[in-house]
Amino acid sequence: MLKICLHFHFFAIISLVTVLSTFYPHITPAQDIQIQHTYTDLSHQSQVFGYEKFYRIYLPTGYESGVNQYPVIYFFHGWGGRHFKDDNARLEYELLKTLVDKYQVIMVMCDGNMSEEEPRPYNIGNHEDVKFQVQMKDYFPELVSTIDSNFRTLADRQHRGIIGFSMGGIMSFYLAGKYPDMICAAANLHGSPEFFIGYPHNHTLYPVRYTFKNLQDVHLLLHNSTNDELFYLNEEVNKGARWEGNLHYTYELFPGDHKIDDPGKTVIFEKAMRFVTEGFQQPLVSKEKWSHCDIYPEFKVWDYSLKSDKNVPGFISLNKVDNHGFGLFCPRWLPDGPDLNTHSIQITTAAVYEPFQKYYLTRYWSNDVIELDTVISNQEGRLELHFDSSGVEVGIYSDKSEPNLVANGYRLENNQGFIRVGTDNNLKIKIFNRGAPVIKPLTVKIELTTRDSNIHIKNSETLALLMPGDRISLSDPFIITYNKIPPEDGAPAWIKLALKINVENNQSEDEIIVPVFFDVPLIETLRVDDGYLVRDSIYGIGDGDGIAEPGEHVLVYANEHRTRLYTDDPFVETSDERLIDEILPAKWPDGYTRSSVIKISEDCPKGHVIELLANYETKSFMPIQRKVTWGRVRLRIGSGE
Repeated sequence: MLKICLHFHFFAIISLVTVLSTFYPHITPAQDIQIQHTYTDLSHQSQVFGYEKFYRIYLPTGYESGVNQYPVIYFFHGWGGRHFKDDNARLEYELLKTLVDKYQVIMVMCDGNMSEEEPRPYNIGNHEDVKFQVQMKDYFPELVSTIDSNFRTLADRQHRGIIGFSMGGIMSFYLAGKYPDMICAAANLHGSPEFFIGYPHNHTLYPVRYTFKNLQDVHLLLHNSTNDELFYLNEEVNKGARWEGNLHYTYELFPGDHKIDDPGKTVIFEKAMRFVTEGFQQPLVSKEKWSHCDIYPEFKVWDYSLKSDKNVPGFISLNKVDNHGFGLFCPRWLPDGPDLNTHSIQITTAAVYEPFQKYYLTRYWSNDVIELDTVISNQEGRLELHFDSSGVEVGIYSDKSEPNLVANGYRLENNQGFIRVGTDNNLKIKIFNRGAPVIKPLTVKIELTTRDSNIHIKNSETLALLMPGDRISLSDPFIITYNKIPPEDGAPAWIKLALKINVENNQSEDEIIVPVFFDVPLIETLRVDDGYLVRDSIYGIGDGDGIAEPGEHVLVYANEHRTRLYTDDPFVETSDERLIDEILPAKWPDGYTRSSVIKISEDCPKGHVIELLANYETKSFMPIQRKVTWGRVRLRIGSGE
């Protein structure tokens, strides 16, 4: 039962009948009772937290005497805030009732507090800030259920939205991406750009700029302001959204600092509320093919469920999911981390198949191994699938199916993994048939496009040929020239290429991401941590003589800065790379700097020179601006040079 916890503001003249009618809609107050209050503070017994949790609720005028159902907007406060306050946002709580009436919604102010002694909400932040087993990803559905069970809500995805400020801003995009099947619209007001999220023993850095795949079916608004501490970091988030593309996305920049509105005003808050309510009026039908990445070992999304034994930081990613199949990958970080080597993954599909029918499975592993199998759907039309590792493309088809083609990566000449700047690159698209076998030669036309004006594609179309029995085909090469300097901030640096795959008048769309080896100056001043103390901590593993040698794990310093490294040299074992993170001094600890510890292969010849692309970061104090410096590193193995 709901517990009423005081707090009726403004001219409150409330009788017991009125209270009951407000929170138990089947009781109707007498017609002559006038209700004049702005909000009510309530609590409920949370099974997730194990104790009472509070929230503030606004009901539109007329709710008490009517029968209408209403959409719901959830608001998430910032650091140090609660459901009843947010000193940085400077909300005018009484005036918000006017907006609730104007837009005819129910609004719930959420309490992100984790304990009375802890001002930091949501159990997110740096490593030491992730203290609690309780997870907000579990509490949010519980709160939604509480509101839907006790108030006359339109209890569906299309009538549910989120607004969040600062730390609540990252929660708005994170929760909308975690539950895109629950949320129609999300407004992020000056949100934190990235934080560690998860359990104390197993939390993952969640960079918003690389997670927009989760948000493709949600109306998105990002507010930024000119003098905000997070202005430049949220510019990176905005660039990440633009890089992702194909979003229902709006970016707005306002003069001012880290707040929502000036005292006595609700102008900016109303813009966010208007955006969300307009989203209620514009239904988004989920795409036929969707992708989702998650940091937890178990999750549900779009009626698919996944369980795994993942117990380390990283992501589980379902790519290009539809009834023809999906990709299953577990990257250690976004967007390009090596595989986690997660085992025991179980996936239950949505009920999109015919019950009790046989389906064929094609599993194409990243080591080019193809496995064929069959599975019987259950009574609901779901498939139960089991995997003992990730890095696999899965095809699902029946006797009635036709071939179904997706892009499964690319090949560059000389086994390179990176496009080189300023020269012609021969890029071939790898096509995977995840549908029924090809029974006659099949010609595939591929069109390649990009939104990046610095990319020149000499031949925008090319062909691939699938012969009977083939599952994989490489297209004829596209000739690509790229002329661009790398980004000076943390915005995405790699190329995103859009594909159209045409087969016998049937067309599908896809994309690939290709990293770039930029044409940048050589860094001359290098130091190597192979167990040798260069600065304040040791991260490398080796004999500690400061010289990179075969079999060692090394971290390279450039001009005394720890570097992030990229290479396609075969003597660097990319599957063993790990990242270390640090917080450079700034007004707030936002914007994480990550550096690479790479492993030199045991069989790397001494004297071999490994060419790497490197970058390192510096950061301004206020506003917090991440400055990224790029360069090339030539690492001679077994030599101090």
